[in-house]
Amino acid sequence: MFGNNRVYYLALVQILFFSLIGHVAAAPASVGFWYAQNPPTPELAQYDWVVLEPANAAQADVDFLRAQGSLPFAYLSVGEIDQGDVAANAVDGAARVGARNQAWQSELTDLSSAAWQDYLLRRAGEYQAAGYAGLFLDTLDSFTLLEGERHTEQQAALVAVIQRIHREYPALKLFFNRGFEVLPELYALADAVAVESFYAGWDQASKSYRPVPREDRLWLEQQVTPLREHNIPIVAIEYAEPAQREAMRQIARKAAAHGYIPFVSTPGLDSIGIGSVEVQPRRIALVYDPREGELPNNPGHVYLGGLLEYLGYRVDYLPADDTLPLTRFDELYAGVVFWMTSGAPAASNRFSRFLAARLDEGVPLAFFGGLPIEDHLLSRLQLRNAQQQIESVQISNYDAAFMGSFEGKLTARTRGLQAIQRLDDAGTALLTLTDNLQRQLTPAAIMPWGGYALSPYLLEEGASHRRWILQPLAFLQRALRLPPMPRLDATTENGRRIATVHIDGDGFASRAEISGTPLSPKVVLEAFIQPNDYLTSVSVIEGEVGAKGMYPWLTDTLEPLARRIFADPKVEPATHTFSHPFYWEPEKAQRREGFQADYGLNLKLPNYPKMDLRREILGSRDYIESRLLPPGKKVRLIFWSGGALPGAEAIAMAYEGGMANVNGAETFLTKADPSLTGVYPLLRPTAGGLQIYAPIINENLYTNLWNGPFYGFSRVIDTFELTDSPRRLRALNLYYHFYSGTKLASIGAMNDIYRYMDQQQPLSLWMGDYLRRVRGLYEGSAARTLDGRWQLRALQGMRTVRLDPALGWPDLQRSQGVAGVRDLPQGRYVHLSADSAVLATRVSRDPAPALEQANLPLTAWRYQSDKRVQFSFSGEFPLQLAVRYAGHCQINYQGKEFKPQRRGELLEFRLAQHEVSDAILACN
Repeated sequence: MFGNNRVYYLALVQILFFSLIGHVAAAPASVGFWYAQNPPTPELAQYDWVVLEPANAAQADVDFLRAQGSLPFAYLSVGEIDQGDVAANAVDGAARVGARNQAWQSELTDLSSAAWQDYLLRRAGEYQAAGYAGLFLDTLDSFTLLEGERHTEQQAALVAVIQRIHREYPALKLFFNRGFEVLPELYALADAVAVESFYAGWDQASKSYRPVPREDRLWLEQQVTPLREHNIPIVAIEYAEPAQREAMRQIARKAAAHGYIPFVSTPGLDSIGIGSVEVQPRRIALVYDPREGELPNNPGHVYLGGLLEYLGYRVDYLPADDTLPLTRFDELYAGVVFWMTSGAPAASNRFSRFLAARLDEGVPLAFFGGLPIEDHLLSRLQLRNAQQQIESVQISNYDAAFMGSFEGKLTARTRGLQAIQRLDDAGTALLTLTDNLQRQLTPAAIMPWGGYALSPYLLEEGASHRRWILQPLAFLQRALRLPPMPRLDATTENGRRIATVHIDGDGFASRAEISGTPLSPKVVLEAFIQPNDYLTSVSVIEGEVGAKGMYPWLTDTLEPLARRIFADPKVEPATHTFSHPFYWEPEKAQRREGFQADYGLNLKLPNYPKMDLRREILGSRDYIESRLLPPGKKVRLIFWSGGALPGAEAIAMAYEGGMANVNGAETFLTKADPSLTGVYPLLRPTAGGLQIYAPIINENLYTNLWNGPFYGFSRVIDTFELTDSPRRLRALNLYYHFYSGTKLASIGAMNDIYRYMDQQQPLSLWMGDYLRRVRGLYEGSAARTLDGRWQLRALQGMRTVRLDPALGWPDLQRSQGVAGVRDLPQGRYVHLSADSAVLATRVSRDPAPALEQANLPLTAWRYQSDKRVQFSFSGEFPLQLAVRYAGHCQINYQGKEFKPQRRGELLEFRLAQHEVSDAILACN
């Protein structure tokens, strides 16, 4: 009893204390709103709190925001029923008072109605169960539209129902929209209060933006004075024309200067808006013509996807059909790229509307290959088609920075040439031709709206090679006017190039052609995995290894070998499916003209007449987990087999089964064929989720589909070098099959590759951890804070941004989650320590002690002063790190002092520990 009384009295003391000092709410630094459909959650995650209309948000949206540390709030109209709100309209008619808010065409509710109060409570419970952190309580003052004698009753009912919500769902934060009449009774429950239009408003009757009169602002300031006295955060919702970005910034700054949390948006709250942060567009839309083939084979995807990712952008692929979006683009998209060569698309009207909308917004456009535009819109681009037929052309002039000096030669060509002329010499020509009629044609130019580069002056194509005539990176940056910004980078971590090793299960039952003819998995384990310090992700094909497969008489030999491999602490398990499908959508594949399945549709397994997705994906996972894995390990990866182009259903099934996925694409560069046309993208978005391609293709291409030479995989070193210089386009990715352990020549090639990787001193990651980082390239977002710093969120494990030299150097103590920088010829790589960071910059390198490079993932780095850092690393190898500092430093950890060895400007430390938590770097 005494213990219970003690708890009671402590609680009573706390209540009395807080009633004396006023309400203390944990104020968010930023608040955003999005009421429309398809909330762009990566960008909305830039806000600490996000208010959503639940009818327009999916469960995945709520889950994503919470996973990024952004708290989602559910919009809940308390005093009105919108005519489009199906659930609210289903409430008993007694909930209505028969009056309307004419400005918004909504019905007023009877707040004293038991049916309406039960509805609000039910909604609160549903939203809490869905993962919402709180409620945004709107229309709290609507009862004032009723006759005066009803105000007292309605006000009391409003207070009562809000208190009831808090009592029954105390974990839900309560975010009020105004409600000045009832707030004095509810100060203790209010986590924040929103007030519309201190400075800039919206007149619903006239549908126009308007400045707020001084007397209105003074009245509002009087209303919020008690909120300030009770330390309740105040959110200022302001309305402004979305095209007037600078005006929006000024309004946000003014509101912040007066102590409010600003959010400037459209009256429909269907905009990312500008608040304490301004989201920076880091998406590129790539529009393709589905008549020219499916996305995986579209040249825009194949040739530009990886380059746009290198520039730090997420690529959204849009088919030029009736699904082209007509919503706003300028807040999310830095530009739109088109690669279409078949003329105007079938859905030409919608395409024209899409194009006109982008021009109206001022979103930069870049056309590759062709201009699929009808003449009436072509003139708006300040272009025209020459009418007479072209017989011959000569090159009159060209800009060598963009044309003919990159990979392919620039020669006069007419085949497939679209005869384009610029009106009034608009823009800047990159290539000028003179035709047989002495007309000036411009197949490539930078224009006021963006730019274009047309065939046949885009690619030089031969029987065995393909080269860029255009310098695509320079063209994209110039045409799309891409600004300097931190570029998310999946190639590097802690200043070291990332290295991954993953093995497809093919060949597990093969014997090596060496002394003793051991099975290939024994060779791979003892010659490759065990002696080399690389985390390795290994898959098996159940149909090769298991008792229900092709070799049941070998199962008793093969399964123990698989167990040995999976028991190795450096190995991460994966599935390579049950029957190794060569075509993941066999019905679709069989409809292709000239289709011929050289190896069948999948492995011919006993009692398995037709491929079953669930058996391939989930069944093989369950087999590996139940038969092959040691305690504590799970299958969290699937390596796609065969053509490695799964459909959306297969990708969704893998994710639902807890498995990330990889494989597909053919990034392949050698010294004999070094073109950037060999760099594929890393990502393919589908309706089922992201397919993540293998960063570099496996040994099949290097060995001519394993027909020889069997030492050919050593040419992957060419790919490693060509994707690192002059620009780092890829991590080191060693991707092979078990049959690389079957030939003397292939074993020798593998040893050469491992030695090369050792020389690069990379940071080794399991494929599963690397795939999370690649997701960050797609889901990450960037924003600017009001003081000019960069805010990075939703990085999904990515720990590096490449900083444009024009932006300077990291300002380490004004940043958060930033550990240092390594300046290399390939780029200025900034090291991050968490999924969110704030990056401040300065003109010169910061003299504070900074991480230069390390061999393990960094999990924390916090400056306690300009000479003292608390840090943590976590990995599988002994820690090695280098710190840049002019003075002396030592590491203090677990009562021991670790001294460095100085090499030039760097202090190099070596610790035996794999896990280092809360160590101290002390400098003087």
